[in-house]
Amino acid sequence: MTAKKSARNVFILLIISGILLLLSFVGVLPNPVCGAKRFQIDSTLPDGVTRPDEQPDESKTDSGQMNQPMPSDEPSDATVVEKIELPIADNDPDQLPPGVEALRTWPAKLCVPILHEANLEQYKTRAASAQPLKGVTVILDASRGGEETGAVWGSGEGALTEKAILLGIATEAEKALTRFGATVVLTRTTDASHSLFARVAIAADVALIRYREAADEAGYLTSVVDNLRLLMGDVIRINQNSPASGGRGLFGSIGTSPQLRILYDIEAQYSDILLINLSLGNDNDTSRRGSNVYYMSADFVASTNNGYAVDCDPKDFYPNYTNIDSTGRAALAELLKTNLARMVPSFKPENGLDAGEEKDLALLRLTNYVSASLVPGYLSNDWDRTILGSEQGRAGIGQAIANAVFQYFVAPSS
Repeated sequence: MTAKKSARNVFILLIISGILLLLSFVGVLPNPVCGAKRFQIDSTLPDGVTRPDEQPDESKTDSGQMNQPMPSDEPSDATVVEKIELPIADNDPDQLPPGVEALRTWPAKLCVPILHEANLEQYKTRAASAQPLKGVTVILDASRGGEETGAVWGSGEGALTEKAILLGIATEAEKALTRFGATVVLTRTTDASHSLFARVAIAADVALIRYREAADEAGYLTSVVDNLRLLMGDVIRINQNSPASGGRGLFGSIGTSPQLRILYDIEAQYSDILLINLSLGNDNDTSRRGSNVYYMSADFVASTNNGYAVDCDPKDFYPNYTNIDSTGRAALAELLKTNLARMVPSFKPENGLDAGEEKDLALLRLTNYVSASLVPGYLSNDWDRTILGSEQGRAGIGQAIANAVFQYFVAPSS
């Protein structure tokens, strides 16, 4: 390309550029360069505030209509709800009338908010349902475990131990209850050692976890429940029966302490949770056989605690707790007894009665669930032992437990 031709091309480009700049200046064309101030900080504006001319106008659509503001994932100050302390009412034992010959009595009204109201009526319409017990929780407590073998028959590898038989029954009951749709919690799933008080704490934590979730959703601080769960954890970790070890923890007093009353009032709201303890009979009299079921009513619990305080000043002990579903406990005990005899006829009640018996058992006294303790037979009896030692026998007992729970919720009149 000649120098003369190059000069002519440059001259033409200069003329075109000049025309474009002139048209831009008068507003016919947009500015060829814009947003030069986009990355500058205007010292006259607060930090974080952007000048309107430093960002594209996205408030309008192509049709000129205003866009709605996009919802933000971050909660605004207007939606933040400040949580309040969980109210505890009338929980000072010093404000109660003094006992004369018996312990004082806590008021029947719950001292904590009602955050769970189980609708037990719904289960009565589920007789033909595939999962009639969906929503029900059953805590199965197989006694013994670890070094605490319980009753033993025989020796060596072929020996029958109470701890193994009870875990087998609990496992079979879990299978049957799960088929009905229930949620099952086992206080032990292996040959592990759990003290009596640890098992009470494991069971209590089931309701505490659920109440904590309900309290949080209701806008309450959960520190009261969290503290109770820590106390349960202490009992579980220490895991010893010796009172000197501190293994009893919150459960080591006569009567019901204010903290224990809070726990019981929480458990009282979960009438859709049952606790069933399992143990075996064993006696030097090998002719003893058959089943037994034990429970504790409110009056029996109070009488037991009053007996512990005989010849002492009742004011030295915590009040009795009486907000216990005595009717439910008696009904569960009877259903366990009758269904076991129906499922395994040879395990007819030892005393010939269908009703359960009241007996002081710490596991039942230190919980406020509807609860009972089932003793399906005697390991010391040849006939009972044959059934207890067989998989078929344990499966029958497990199914009887599930049937009793089914009747308790779904068909209480049958």
